[in-house]
Amino acid sequence: MPLEDFLTGSVLFALMALAVLVATGLVVQRRLGHLDRVERLLAAVVIGTAVLIGVHLSPLLLGILTQATVLVACVLAVVIATRVKPAVPAPSHPPAAEEEHDEAPAPAPAPQSTRLEWALAATASAVVLVALLTDLKRWATNELVGVDPLTFHLPNIGRWIQTHSLWQIDQFVPLLAHGNYPNNGDVVMLSTVLPWHNDFLVRAPILFFLLVTAVAVAAVARELRAPPAAAVLAGAAILSVPIVGLATIPRALPDALLWATYACGVLFLLRHARTARRSDLWLAATALAIAFGTKWYGLSSVGILVAVWIAARLLARDVPRRLALRDGVLLAIVVGLGDAAWAARNLVESHNPFFPAKIAAFGITIFDAPRDIIVEQVGFNFYDYLGDPPVLRQLGGQVFDGLGVLAIVCAIGLVVAAILNRRPTDRRVVLLSVAAVTLVPVYMWLPGTALGLKGNPSLASGNTRYAVPILLLALPVLAWAIGRLPRWARLGLQAALVAGGAAGAYNGYEIQGARGPVLSAIALGLAAAAGWALWRLRRNAALLVAAAVVAALVCLAGAYRIDQRINDARYLGVDPAIDTLLKVAPTGKRIGLAADWSVGGLTPIWPAFGTRIGNDVSYIGYFDGFLRKEPTEARFQAALKRGRYDVIVVGRGFYPPQNTREQRWALDAGWRTIALSTRLRVLVPPPVVSGSRPR
Repeated sequence: MPLEDFLTGSVLFALMALAVLVATGLVVQRRLGHLDRVERLLAAVVIGTAVLIGVHLSPLLLGILTQATVLVACVLAVVIATRVKPAVPAPSHPPAAEEEHDEAPAPAPAPQSTRLEWALAATASAVVLVALLTDLKRWATNELVGVDPLTFHLPNIGRWIQTHSLWQIDQFVPLLAHGNYPNNGDVVMLSTVLPWHNDFLVRAPILFFLLVTAVAVAAVARELRAPPAAAVLAGAAILSVPIVGLATIPRALPDALLWATYACGVLFLLRHARTARRSDLWLAATALAIAFGTKWYGLSSVGILVAVWIAARLLARDVPRRLALRDGVLLAIVVGLGDAAWAARNLVESHNPFFPAKIAAFGITIFDAPRDIIVEQVGFNFYDYLGDPPVLRQLGGQVFDGLGVLAIVCAIGLVVAAILNRRPTDRRVVLLSVAAVTLVPVYMWLPGTALGLKGNPSLASGNTRYAVPILLLALPVLAWAIGRLPRWARLGLQAALVAGGAAGAYNGYEIQGARGPVLSAIALGLAAAAGWALWRLRRNAALLVAAAVVAALVCLAGAYRIDQRINDARYLGVDPAIDTLLKVAPTGKRIGLAADWSVGGLTPIWPAFGTRIGNDVSYIGYFDGFLRKEPTEARFQAALKRGRYDVIVVGRGFYPPQNTREQRWALDAGWRTIALSTRLRVLVPPPVVSGSRPR
């Protein structure tokens, strides 16, 4: 990317980010001054994320998405924030329990942590952060990898930028429904792609929300009055789950947004149970709304939590029924709005807000959908194998690969908490425990939790992401239980968390050799020392401003280096067919995709868009609800002419090299092969015959 384009994009990104920060700061300062530092930080994350999504989603809904319209939306967000009135100070005699300015009851003191427990928490945190930094160092200057981001997350973002709208179903692989997913996470990623029309910075928000997840889990444990060291250990433990590492830094999957906002939603629900503050309920609802519209499993994870919370409020004797119903309705409505844009798109474009799921009740079809052939063939769940012990053992191994020892420790923690939480009963611990236990069978029921061909769930570990919300609920309960155990049992559980966390981090962040971790440990130590020094000198305003300027310049230089390292050889050297595609179609071309290709290598979809999202990419097929391949040679060749493609990329089968029919049909139509690899064939149109009508 030319330096001028990089700097222009950086200015646009900085203006957008500054507006989001200003709007967020105004709301937090005026309405949330009663929160402590950690809670205020997490509240700012929730509000800032909602603003970030709003300023990009509004132009998308209107079909006018550009860099300019996003900045206009940012100005409007700041104006709206200035209209937020400051909170009314709490009176000396607080009114009824449902009023906003209630005084919170004094929380019970948390059990104290010993030096040894702090040492265990510090060790776990250091190990996980070193592993994370090592993985980040390896991937920061490399292109994004993984089937999901290159097949639909980034291509969907690219199509939004090209069409300026979300009112279409963007699908690039037949028989799947990627274009119907809830996309709050993709909107967050869009904020880092739109200013440059390039994806070099797309890992940044995912890393940010990954760290927020850890802080939020620790804050939930602290809200439950877990020992401070156990709360920190719980926050570190969630980062050590193998699937968490595998899904975030290399692949930048938007699941991290769901996990972070889900944990924040839990925190503010617990606060509301203690304080009855309306602001806590609004924060919880906003956070859970974002999670609800981020992934399909967000619907079930958030839905179960909300249902359990409403039921607990209705059953509580000290909460007026009218108040419980009012708060429950408010929470449910706000949470539902988190998926409203995507449900509306699906309703308009696919005639079913939950496509590809068929919705029926009492034999009456409410929203229809064609047969989901892919789910029928590979999208199995646990219940499909209840009578097959060998497959269940294989499936158990896949789940262990994804969740590691932490899942077992959390299960033990829930049992221990149930034994300890009898008299007096902490209803908030019961709430989280019931929600976590309820989510287990729901997770097992979700399609794809036993992903793979029938009788061979070989890909199930990747979808253990769906179980991470269970751990987000169980870990704070485990931390709470640790504080109520005898000393030897406390140390045993914490030592198990440290050991399991170390093993999970090693696998999840794919540590190789000692050099990377040693350098990361040195960098972490230097950063900690710099942070401590700045904290000691926090009253020196001039020094803090100078440090902020230096940090901004360092970040700008680092971002430019990442841009150059990634884009100088973007996706080159992986597949010779893709190398040729990138050379002959850098930008301004129409590119068609056809047939099937193996998932074992680099998918051609996102690379085909070009370095600056300048190519028009589509699959050569038709829609009947699902994207489907053209069924006959005549229809395929007619689609070739109609599409006026400059280049087509044809797959050579799931188990290449195979002589797929689309290859034969294209060759029979006169298209010429310019590149051939084991997995892909790249072709260009036949030469124009003299005197014929030009294309």
